[in-house]
Amino acid sequence: MLVTLLVPQADGFTLDRSFTLGNNLFELVVGLLLSSLLTLALVQTYRATHRGATYSASFLQSLFILTVCITLIMVVIGSNIARAFSLVGALSIVRFRTAIKDPRDVGFVFAALALDMACGTGFYLQAIVFTLFLCALMLLLGRLNVGQAEANEAIVRVTVSPRPANGTVENVEAALRSADARPLLINRVLESGSGLQTLSWRVRAGGPPAQGALQERLRSIDGVTSVGVFVMDDFNVL
Repeated sequence: MLVTLLVPQADGFTLDRSFTLGNNLFELVVGLLLSSLLTLALVQTYRATHRGATYSASFLQSLFILTVCITLIMVVIGSNIARAFSLVGALSIVRFRTAIKDPRDVGFVFAALALDMACGTGFYLQAIVFTLFLCALMLLLGRLNVGQAEANEAIVRVTVSPRPANGTVENVEAALRSADARPLLINRVLESGSGLQTLSWRVRAGGPPAQGALQERLRSIDGVTSVGVFVMDDFNVL
């Protein structure tokens, strides 16, 4: 009789466990698919609004790896506090040494974490609304150029021939000052063989029209063989 009582309990426990495992597997598949699609929307928004020279395809691909990992972790944890503490202890041994240069990259990492946690815990609608709002916001900020300065830092590099009359360098500096570029000489290179002299100034070049006008003005100076204007964006020369 004792065996008869135990067998239904064991069968019931097995069926309940199978149902739980199947339910968790369904949540995992849905969470992985949805989080991957939402992360793809984030990646496309990042590409459309990216500025500067720090673009990295490997960073964007790492967001997808982060997506599936966090989704799985949230499904595994569920509402089990013991699992949560166990995973915190296990993941605490991981150390990341890669430096993130662009602050926007940090924001996109946190955004990926947020939508992954939502997908892993079953808040699918909230994850979709969050992703749509964030992507629309970033596209709007990029279109309006919010936070962009009117005058851009730039490096002006001028190569001067040794043959013309003296005063070419002084004329170049005078042209930079007259354009209100606030020139600051940062480098001077003299080629021993040809005698060409290359000088670099850090200037406030303004927008693209002002940069083009300044470049043409410098080229018209007698003795200048070449002129280069390199725009600086967040301390990165483009």
